[in-house]
Amino acid sequence: MIFSSATAQRFQAEFVGGINGSQVSGDQLAGFHKAGIFAGAGVRTRLNDKFELGFRLAYSQKGSRKPVRSDSISNTFYLLRLQYIECPLTLRYRLRDKFYLEAGPSLAYLLNASEEDENGVMNFRNPFLRIDISACGIFGYKISETIDFQFGYWQSLFPIREHGSQQVYRLNRGQYSSVVFVGFLYTLQSKKENQDSNQP
Repeated sequence: MIFSSATAQRFQAEFVGGINGSQVSGDQLAGFHKAGIFAGAGVRTRLNDKFELGFRLAYSQKGSRKPVRSDSISNTFYLLRLQYIECPLTLRYRLRDKFYLEAGPSLAYLLNASEEDENGVMNFRNPFLRIDISACGIFGYKISETIDFQFGYWQSLFPIREHGSQQVYRLNRGQYSSVVFVGFLYTLQSKKENQDSNQP
């Protein structure tokens, strides 16, 4: 299949990298204490002067963590590690100046899960679902023509696993994943775009 140069220039490759802070609601722990990596690549196309559509394929580390507090008598510890392949599809809306907003669904596939406490590795009380469907929102700022700063939030729409008690409530059907993201986006420009940006 042959693509024209005009068609090829409509799509831009991009690379993203940053840090996740995550938690799992329903595990009786509060706070985004579990740090992880978010890194991947994608493509983006401009629909008009205000809107762009983008798709990414990324590796995302999520989970939950309760660190041992030095000022506490209890030595309880908990760490949940979840590794996903994440595929967000987002619609970008350009705000004034260099700011923009993105939002859309994100489909993730669970690669690996591990759970441990102060006694070591735990056997899962109940298994995690392989597929996680989330809604994501991203606030971005263009530092330059090729580099953006981004702050994002991911919230799973369906439980990633059931409660340990197997109970189901009306608005709380299990454990849900929540993630905040801070990182940078690099957009790969074509030679023509680089020449145009360098012209006075």
